[in-house]
Amino acid sequence: MYVMPKRFLIVDDQILIRSFLKDLLKYYDLECEEAINGKDAIDKWEKEDFNAILMDIEMPEMDGLQATRIIRQKEKERDRSYTPIFAISGCTISDPEKYCKQVGLDGFIAKPVVINELLEYVIPLAY
Repeated sequence: MYVMPKRFLIVDDQILIRSFLKDLLKYYDLECEEAINGKDAIDKWEKEDFNAILMDIEMPEMDGLQATRIIRQKEKERDRSYTPIFAISGCTISDPEKYCKQVGLDGFIAKPVVINELLEYVIPLAY
């Protein structure tokens, strides 16, 4: 019996962050796709389904907040299934959890990433 792989999209402009997250999720047998900014994330999200998106907030070309707004709008317009999106950022927004919820993000994970906190979000979506 074929089981669809669990796929996550990691969106960050820093290759070290993408590599760290990808290696961490690979340890749990989870597949990852990478995007370097919000525009790249939207393009990849339009082409395939992901269990969740791990989205940096501050990136060049298009930030994670704008990308999340566009994804949420397109989910409604196209009657597409909901994709959980979690912010992973070292941003300096006051009360980032509240702000992220208003934008449509499902949670906020501060950088530097605490691995157990990240896994609390990701593992339930993978199984």
